[in-house]
Amino acid sequence: MNVLGVVMSVRDLKPCLYWIDQITFIDKLVIKNYSHDDAHKIARDFFLEHKEYTHFLFLSEDIIATPCHVSLIIDDARRFPNSVVCGLSNVDFNNNVTNISFRNMYNIVVRDRSVYRHPKPEDLILGQKGFPFIKVWFQGNTLACYPRKVVEKLSFKPYHYHSESSALRYFGYKRKHGMMFDFQMCRELHELKVPIICDLRVFVMHFKILLGSFKFADKPRTVTLIRRNGKKEVIREDPPYVDHIKVTVPTRKGKVSREEWRRFIEKYFLGLH
Repeated sequence: MNVLGVVMSVRDLKPCLYWIDQITFIDKLVIKNYSHDDAHKIARDFFLEHKEYTHFLFLSEDIIATPCHVSLIIDDARRFPNSVVCGLSNVDFNNNVTNISFRNMYNIVVRDRSVYRHPKPEDLILGQKGFPFIKVWFQGNTLACYPRKVVEKLSFKPYHYHSESSALRYFGYKRKHGMMFDFQMCRELHELKVPIICDLRVFVMHFKILLGSFKFADKPRTVTLIRRNGKKEVIREDPPYVDHIKVTVPTRKGKVSREEWRRFIEKYFLGLH
């Protein structure tokens, strides 16, 4: 079993990056300052081209995932060779829910998070749904590990797009920006009849969105392969998407409240309004 850990990063969340650096027993592909659309395509293409890798592992840039968590997931992938295995996290710090769902949403148009019916932590950690393994319909790619034969059949495409105007407003460049890649992958897994097994022992902390941390369009882009022996190999380098990023926030004159910031992020980044 040869796992490739994939980090898609546009931020520098120090505690998260620290723990990613401690994961030294697998190769890691670090895709830095690319849009989610480009990053998913780069990751999929690299993985499929390098047939020495048997499994694709999401190492999200905004979670605290320790080497022990990753080791558990790799063991799970051995235990369930025909499934996608994953961990779980909090959705954010404001809502007491997790980023998984038992609800079959294949035939539902998802426009906001209320549709997911995320279970609360207390509904899971006491074992009412089973322990340590539970079967879920949706998972947010928290340490999700995909076998090669499954990756080959997945599109790695988004479910929905931000408008060009919202991308320009927040990211600084005018182009469609994909979102909800995890949801689309779960839809495709449903079509393929591939089970999703969540390991409740792998419950990690998720930082979600930190305001102002997505300003990456003026930064150089790189793709680096970090071997398990520590050797780094620059696979690709690209110039910034734009030479200068300018973010303007539509708001009333005067001080911006926390609620206005929240609604701005949900509307123009998450598309929830």
